[in-house]
Amino acid sequence: MSAPPASFPDAPWSGWNDTGRRFRADATLSGLVAEAARRHPDRPAVVTSDKEVLTHGELDRRSDRLARLLRGRGLGRGAVVGVLCGRDAGALVGLLAVVKCGASYVPLDPAWPAPRVVGLLDRLGATAVLTDRAHLAAVQEFRWEVRSLRHVFCPDIAEEHSWTAGFRRERVADFFDYVAGSDDPLEAAGFNLRRAERPFGEEDVRGYRDHVVRFARSATGAARPSVLEVGCGSGLIVEALAPEASRYVAVDPSPVSVARSREAGARAGAAVEGVVCFAHEAAERVSGPFDVILLASTVQFLPDLDHLTGVLDGLLGLLAEDGVIVLADLVDPAPGAAAGLRVSPRYVERLPELLPAVARTEVHRRPGGAFAGELAERYDAVVRVAPGGRGAMRREPLWTGHHAELCPDRPPADGPTPDDVCYTIFTSGSTGAPKGVSVTHRSAVNLVDWMNRVHGVGPGDELLFVTSFCFDLSVYDVFGVLAAGATVRIASEAELAEPDALVDLLEQGTVTLWDSAPAALAMIMPFVGSRPPTGRGALRLVLLSGDWIPVPLPDRVRAAFPNAEVVSLGGATECTVWSNRYRVGEVDPGWPSIPYGTPMQNARYYVLDDALRPCPLGEEGDLYIAGTCVALGYAAAPRLTAGRFLPDPGAPLPGGRMYRTGDRARWLAEGELEFLGRLDDQVKVRGYRVELGEVQAAFLQVPGVRAAAVVAPSGPGGRTLAAFYVPEDGPLPRAELVRALKAALPAYMVPTRLVALDALPLTPTGKVDRAELLRRL
Repeated sequence: MSAPPASFPDAPWSGWNDTGRRFRADATLSGLVAEAARRHPDRPAVVTSDKEVLTHGELDRRSDRLARLLRGRGLGRGAVVGVLCGRDAGALVGLLAVVKCGASYVPLDPAWPAPRVVGLLDRLGATAVLTDRAHLAAVQEFRWEVRSLRHVFCPDIAEEHSWTAGFRRERVADFFDYVAGSDDPLEAAGFNLRRAERPFGEEDVRGYRDHVVRFARSATGAARPSVLEVGCGSGLIVEALAPEASRYVAVDPSPVSVARSREAGARAGAAVEGVVCFAHEAAERVSGPFDVILLASTVQFLPDLDHLTGVLDGLLGLLAEDGVIVLADLVDPAPGAAAGLRVSPRYVERLPELLPAVARTEVHRRPGGAFAGELAERYDAVVRVAPGGRGAMRREPLWTGHHAELCPDRPPADGPTPDDVCYTIFTSGSTGAPKGVSVTHRSAVNLVDWMNRVHGVGPGDELLFVTSFCFDLSVYDVFGVLAAGATVRIASEAELAEPDALVDLLEQGTVTLWDSAPAALAMIMPFVGSRPPTGRGALRLVLLSGDWIPVPLPDRVRAAFPNAEVVSLGGATECTVWSNRYRVGEVDPGWPSIPYGTPMQNARYYVLDDALRPCPLGEEGDLYIAGTCVALGYAAAPRLTAGRFLPDPGAPLPGGRMYRTGDRARWLAEGELEFLGRLDDQVKVRGYRVELGEVQAAFLQVPGVRAAAVVAPSGPGGRTLAAFYVPEDGPLPRAELVRALKAALPAYMVPTRLVALDALPLTPTGKVDRAELLRRL
């Protein structure tokens, strides 16, 4: 495919946009990577910090199996899959599998607050999330908050059920034997097992017991109900409830607990049947029917949410026609860091969608002041059975590597097309809502073709992968490098936190490519300079983008790594990672900045005035980008898309679009673009694009804050964020502010400086005077 020379024939820079070049416009990212695997099946594709190596052939086969599993669950063209994974080989397998099955992926940072993740998945209508063992618990907590979410995939768990891998029968039974055998009755009942702000006393425990008993009574209409208690512990509930029951069965994995519960029943004058078994075994070990099945302070000790789902599915078969399951003392994820399994109330509310035997559920919040400490934050629930409503679960709780291994290692028959979306990456939003940029395979393939061709990236190269999957640089770092038959060396979180470790990797003699924001490289350069220069000849290409490049940095890099070429890349997430470049040669120390460069293949840059007319050479104007690189638009935001993706007056063919970057720039006489800064409040902080409005919107949600403004001052280490706020009743504790902001924003968007003011300064027109705020720092 090639694009004819751009229109705008009268523009002095028209010839510099003659960038049309044929590329494989019928290809897809997954197709390019699969072709590289056929050419270089035995070459390393992925290397991790713990020395795990996946060859291109192995990566291809593993991703084929996972893609088949995804397709078998109905995921294909048009589907959106969230990817929330750590920095390991499994993440790359997952990304590749998603695009192979025809779906698009949206990277989700594990450090993001759950409400942010839920909001993004909701907006996209995501039908699945792919995660790993380390982050599965977090996904299980929020998955029920997303209405469209049907499936969770965790391929690095080899077992069929997620909880079986770490389940140790003897260890669990021994632990509860130890607890129930305590001479302290409160500890035996499960209280004060760990240090808390306020240890519970006998009155607290009696109050809890009475609450559970009243709640269980009110949940059933039976005068003398038959009761099954799963997780009976030391018999705290047994002693109070068994005398009122027509039959009482106490189940626990601890023989000591079961014995003490039977003793407690006998003291109260009631005969209690005791069964030693785990919760998931109760449906097979106990005969019903029961009017009430009670799990009191039991759920938090279960392995995970899918285990709970299986337990409930089995217990429903033991209920009488009007029976209920009472879940007492559930831990809500929202309040914070309680130990054990945390269950979203939305999970309880949506159980009828999952289990056909459930007619309806009820979530009961505890009244204020009724309990002390963490008990006050917990809640109770009732699950009511549907008459005759048995049947298989309506959806699989979790798909693991066991299910993937059952699939053939061949790609799905009908994969993506070049016009399909391959990924959506979110950037900060000026209205307080992040924007999801959706990019097609064709645009991404054009980028990969250009980068690998122009810079000669091939099987002998190895890239040190240091960026986040949520940063659009990762698109080339993963798919571009793999398509070249080269190697992705994934830097772990521990290595990223230790500059000396990154220098070690650069000096080991295999890393040839570096790609990051300038600040990331600038951070490690002092550590490079503090050690003798050994093993630095391999690094041949340093790609810097995403922010201003400090003028001295390229020369420092070349002095340390003598064979390295430094390339400045520019563009926008909305234009498929990069769309222009500047090969940094001799640097004039007097330059205000490194030149912006020239457009890449099939990209066109316009500098236009307010009437969309070309600006003369040297004259400042608004920067627009056009061509194959332009993204499809903003996901689920047609109005926003229409405002930023405009008809291209210089398009060589009908239907072309250009992206209004919001940047100011000018063409120089030599054919280079000079970048002059942002038109709006959008800034780059440590390589991440941040809308100050989004940070401000989060700040205004903090209780006790009346007004707020956010600025981004520049310093020796690049831009930082500073927030000024007007409190309602006096300055707020810094820790409290930071905690509230971290609950709503990624860490890189939390301001490092927080300043309280009596009032925000205003300009004569009534706007916040940001220049004055900067002067006050």
